[in-house]
Amino acid sequence: MAAQTRKQQIKEIEYQTHMLNNLKKWMRNLIILSSCGMGIAYWAIKIQEGLMFHIVGGISIFLATICVIGCAVIGLALKRGQENVNKIVRIIQN
Repeated sequence: MAAQTRKQQIKEIEYQTHMLNNLKKWMRNLIILSSCGMGIAYWAIKIQEGLMFHIVGGISIFLATICVIGCAVIGLALKRGQENVNKIVRIIQN
């Protein structure tokens, strides 16, 4: 890490914590969207009949899959970001 003052490091911790909170909001939204997608997919494919409903169901499954992949990527970013914040905190404490 470059030579930074304590004040700069504290500001960096605050900024990264703010960004981690934004990622948590995105994760929540993606989980809600994937749940809605699975509900629509179930409704369209199992309950309704017709080609249009199968197309809607397929699109919903695709949307839910993309959301789950997004959640995995954001989860990894949250983990790595928190590790980075903890690293900066340990540097400040020493």
